[in-house]
Amino acid sequence: MKIQEGYLTVESGAWLGHFSRWTVKANTGQKTRRQIAFKIGPASMTKTAAREKLRERIVSDLGLTADNRVTLGWFIEFRWKPTRESTWRDSTKQTNEELLKIITGRFGATALEDMDAVEMQQWLAALAKDRSGSAVKHLRIFLMSIMREAVDQHYLHSNPARQLRVPKLKAVIRPWLTISEIKALMKATVPWQPMENALLSLILTTAMRPSELLALRWHCLEFKRARLTIEETVYRGKLRGYTKTSEEGDTEGRTLHVPGSALVALAKWQELSNHCKDDDFIFCTESGTYWWKENYQRRVLTPLAKAAGISKTVNFQCLRRTVATHAQGMGSPKDIQTILRHKKAETAQQHYIQVIDESVKATTEKLAGKLLDS
Repeated sequence: MKIQEGYLTVESGAWLGHFSRWTVKANTGQKTRRQIAFKIGPASMTKTAAREKLRERIVSDLGLTADNRVTLGWFIEFRWKPTRESTWRDSTKQTNEELLKIITGRFGATALEDMDAVEMQQWLAALAKDRSGSAVKHLRIFLMSIMREAVDQHYLHSNPARQLRVPKLKAVIRPWLTISEIKALMKATVPWQPMENALLSLILTTAMRPSELLALRWHCLEFKRARLTIEETVYRGKLRGYTKTSEEGDTEGRTLHVPGSALVALAKWQELSNHCKDDDFIFCTESGTYWWKENYQRRVLTPLAKAAGISKTVNFQCLRRTVATHAQGMGSPKDIQTILRHKKAETAQQHYIQVIDESVKATTEKLAGKLLDS
């Protein structure tokens, strides 16, 4: 049975919600309707928000467990998110919120019972033409989770998203730099400050993440022992203590070996830097503050790549991928995993290491020599 929707009025600068409660007299069995009105909030609140508050009150006061006309937007905000957001890491919370806005932008006003599997599949297919494969996959996962929760909470009898498929995604281009491009990029740092040379030398030998690299302070670097210790990271413009995972206190992989060539570049930069005290950031702005990754990309890496004559996008991900690609054949998959500090060796194999034609050719010749020429 569909429950009443009630109605709204505005009085004395506030939204009022109205609905009816039926009672039954014990001695006669006669039904009596009692009108209920309550203040929802200031009139500055949107009508949509006021209507959702009214719906919540109706569901609560009448002892109902579900209203099959609730919208997807209301369900996400008041019934799904409260069961999920406490487990979200700070680093992914904003991304998740942005993904949910994409979903509610299309289906937020749609009643749960009107959510259609075909419409959702067609929507994902359309998104896949313009958005990244990662975003499309996450949107599919969110839709399936939200609709499954609606079934678990008895808002729906069945899950219309249970068979959503990943649509055909755009080809993923994962650029990396050749040896000649790396040399051109390093040469392009000459007219710049030695800081760029030091930063590129460090990331191309340690594959550090930008969040780690840009938060390094001079006291983290031990020249005599040729190592550095990661103590902090910077994410979305905020400093935080280093943790590799969501588990507090997990500091595995925080101490790194620094090769001699990178140490030389860092020592040269320290001599010339105006910010070389122990607590100063190694790679800082002119005022001594840490860089935002996006700003460094726009103001430094992109112009450097242009000066070097490199047409492909050169960003921190490209540089880490370059390290992984050229490291193949020099060590075991475990070695590459350790350098990139991934939890799983296959992460590097699937997303970072790219095929080098010359390497494939050499491997093929070696295989032929072993199997056919022996």
